[in-house]
Amino acid sequence: MNISASSELVGDQPPPFSLSTVEPGEVFVVRMAGELDIIAVGEVSAALDASVSSGLPVIADATEVRFCCSTVLGVLYNVHVRATKAGRRFVVVTDKRALLRPLRILGLLDAMTVLPDVDAALRELELWDLAPSDLGFDDQARRS
Repeated sequence: MNISASSELVGDQPPPFSLSTVEPGEVFVVRMAGELDIIAVGEVSAALDASVSSGLPVIADATEVRFCCSTVLGVLYNVHVRATKAGRRFVVVTDKRALLRPLRILGLLDAMTVLPDVDAALRELELWDLAPSDLGFDDQARRS
């Protein structure tokens, strides 16, 4: 299943954000990229809600996010709470200041599981048989 932002290109500019999902059977991955501002909230929320409803552990990959508004941060936290109450595991993956700094300031960094890369997320979720490449990630790019 793929979900993509339907934004118009302006000149050579890429869309402001994009979302995609991967569900290989053992984990549900929601990839977010670009600028997650108020325009992205509905699509981010829908993708994350679908991930929790799948019944699988969830990896919210935000390694390519350049900006994240507080409303999207609230969505991430609310989905984390919902997943936890439903007995699901929810992990956010990022090593970017664009997310880490506001999560730290808002006190959410300690409230959620936030890890620097997909390898760490797979270990945290005890998915020993999976590698980042099984989820469509380039192993080398994720380990740098």
